[in-house]
Amino acid sequence: MDLSIVNHVFVTARFVVKGTARTGDLRLSSVLNAARRPWLPIEQVTFSDLVTGEKIAARRAMVRLADVLFAHEFLDLAGDPMRKKLAQAQAPDFRMVSTYFRPPARLEMVGRVRRDALDPAGSDDFFVMVEPLLRGIDEAHKGELEPLKSLPYVIVQRSQLHGYFEYE
Repeated sequence: MDLSIVNHVFVTARFVVKGTARTGDLRLSSVLNAARRPWLPIEQVTFSDLVTGEKIAARRAMVRLADVLFAHEFLDLAGDPMRKKLAQAQAPDFRMVSTYFRPPARLEMVGRVRRDALDPAGSDDFFVMVEPLLRGIDEAHKGELEPLKSLPYVIVQRSQLHGYFEYE
């Protein structure tokens, strides 16, 4: 999977969607949390079907936000103050969790999240998980999902979680 020419990746239970979402000067997590429409337009997009293996390319397509399991934006983070803050965060600011996505996705993601990210009273639909480890990839999906196992962070949709637990 060539990730060098895409800005964003969205993973649903059926597709890995690569392309560019218009975010202006905002981070993708902010755009996703502020979205008022159910569909997100993506340009220069490739849909990789996790069921059939088929790839579909288009100049422009829409992704239903409710179906997004997790997303990532590829940026040069060297001068990114938020990334620097995340890297310097003290251990008490984060907790290690294991999250399980709702069926039909049989994926588990382990990583660090801010202490309040999974608070049931939280208002954000999406939260950031740092140093995620993606588990549960079967052989049929390995080609598209394997490169996503080494991302520095992902943006997870809270409503797509079946459950989670915190490591002590």
